[in-house]
Amino acid sequence: MTARRRHGVLVLGGGVVGAAAARALARGDESRRPVDVVLVDAHPPGHRHGSSHGDGRIVRLTYPEAIYLDMARRSFAGWRALEAERDESLLVTTGTYECGPARSPVIAELAASLAVSGVPYRRLDTEASRRRFPQIELPLGAEAIYQPDGAVIHAERAVAALWRSADAAGARTHSDLRIEALEIEDDGVIARGTRRDGAAEVIHAERLVLATGAWTSGFAETLGLDLPLCVTREVVAYFPISPRTTNYGDDHHVGGMPAVIDYHEPHPFYVLPQIEVAGLKVGWHRTGPATDPDTDAVPDPDILRRITGFVADRLPYLDLHPVVTTTCLYTCTPDYHFVVDRHPRWPHVVLGTGFSGHGFKFAPVLGEMLADLVLDTIPRASDMNTTAPHDLFHLARFAHAELVPRRSA
Repeated sequence: MTARRRHGVLVLGGGVVGAAAARALARGDESRRPVDVVLVDAHPPGHRHGSSHGDGRIVRLTYPEAIYLDMARRSFAGWRALEAERDESLLVTTGTYECGPARSPVIAELAASLAVSGVPYRRLDTEASRRRFPQIELPLGAEAIYQPDGAVIHAERAVAALWRSADAAGARTHSDLRIEALEIEDDGVIARGTRRDGAAEVIHAERLVLATGAWTSGFAETLGLDLPLCVTREVVAYFPISPRTTNYGDDHHVGGMPAVIDYHEPHPFYVLPQIEVAGLKVGWHRTGPATDPDTDAVPDPDILRRITGFVADRLPYLDLHPVVTTTCLYTCTPDYHFVVDRHPRWPHVVLGTGFSGHGFKFAPVLGEMLADLVLDTIPRASDMNTTAPHDLFHLARFAHAELVPRRSA
């Protein structure tokens, strides 16, 4: 058994949020000195067992809540800064297209939020939509909002870039170490695990950032926390452009077609233009069954049928036989807001979870928030007043769930 020296911060979980936190800690900024950080995951960056894999994610400004819109703006800048640092293209501007029935409260709320915030957008009726975006069959009696600044991000490439940036800043990274036990002391943490080759490993650190996605509940339980998290296995399918298509075929690729969110159903459908996989990524948001993240499962055939039906109705130039069908884990709180807070007993332990479904885009900002919390550069979230931006994400809200508005979209 090898005992490593005591690190400043252990970041457990190497998905997009954990990797962003490790990078922020290793690099520092004007309010934080760089610290000795170790980033640990049982799998390499972009692995298929969690929530940060795939070829793309939507990055958008279309949020009714002011806090998310502000975080999205800052995250755009964070992704661009990572691109410049790594000399790598990660974001592709596509615009975002969000549609629903005419006079839909969701569309009205989005339009009001964008107008108040000064974010440019265009409201489209069916006729205007079909002229501007013939790839999308918007039904009569519907309307859409087009926001030109929306983008898609190369997901696995972005996670890998965060790991490389953390490495370059001096972080120690381990992508083959499964942590099986955590011990919390008043002045530090001890993590015990096993490498892929069977070797035992012990890591000592002064502080801990827990960003373990679908595995958070198990770790939190060892820390005395009963978190109300639900892990679901969501279905994603990639539909190719039909070989019979003679019109608009090229316009389905990234850069030629916006990312789409369709609110005609209580659970929206979403579409990403073709990026790396030879098809458009289509999913049905928050409809997957509850699952154990350590089990392998095939995509739910009923959900796949509903997704295929949506494609038939809304995307007339696609073939209805997906080239790839896969799954992705969501980890959600009951109100669908994030958790970014300190442990109520051990302030040197910080948790970040509940990001699934729309958290990927915020990783640069979430990483900074977790770094600030674990290094005590901002007040404890539970001590903040109700106007503070982190208040929405604190653990104490679960004791008074009726006070926090539940996200609908």
